[in-house]
Amino acid sequence: MPRHYLAIVAAFLLFQQADAQQNPLTRDEVAVIKKKLVATFDALGQSPKGYTVESESFNLPTDASKGQKSGMYYPVSASANRTYGTQKATEKAGADLQKDYEKKLADAQAKGDYEAIGQIAQEMQQKTGQMQSKAIETRKEPTEVSVQFNSNPGTTIDPDAVLFEKPGVIALRSSDVSSPEKVRVSIYFDPESLKDTKQLSRVDLRQPESGVARKNAVLNIAIDINGPTAEVEPWAKRIDTKKVLAQIDGTK
Repeated sequence: MPRHYLAIVAAFLLFQQADAQQNPLTRDEVAVIKKKLVATFDALGQSPKGYTVESESFNLPTDASKGQKSGMYYPVSASANRTYGTQKATEKAGADLQKDYEKKLADAQAKGDYEAIGQIAQEMQQKTGQMQSKAIETRKEPTEVSVQFNSNPGTTIDPDAVLFEKPGVIALRSSDVSSPEKVRVSIYFDPESLKDTKQLSRVDLRQPESGVARKNAVLNIAIDINGPTAEVEPWAKRIDTKKVLAQIDGTK
């Protein structure tokens, strides 16, 4: 990045900080933002077969900066992350199997049928071994999903990288250099900046210089999905884009 550009950005940030006045967000205002983050995850729909949510975290704002001269708010940042994997599903299947066999053993013990107890124990050991072997064979790499509100990624649109596009939405794919079988799909939502993606050569989710009237306004959304190509690309194409766009307030 050119030095003169860095200097301009630094000067702008200093000006913004000098002009800004911090205003705490109420719990209800933060709750609205979190509800929108959860709704965005819900728009992803059913995760790929065998995957379940293994971890989740939220980064929620507590303050909003207000321009002393303009009287308007600078858009707040918020984000959330989820890791989807196959480990929990495997553990649940193993726990269900054990529970089933424990019941069979208890019934056999109650009847004093020691021959059945031995057969059940042997069968349980075999089934457990088979399940563990199958879990190793079918284990899939985790998939990471992140959601960001009011970001400005500023990325070039490679025509060959466009996975899909609609009014207000564009999805770009990029290969994982460290693993050819993995891919990152970045999906950008902005009804204003991305109104006609066919005319754009760059994603630039601009934010109004004058600010916004609401402390917790959501102007744009970015979703990143990173994981196995065979799972990520079909999943990205199934996203309910209308539901995601519905979480955006715009500049009103």
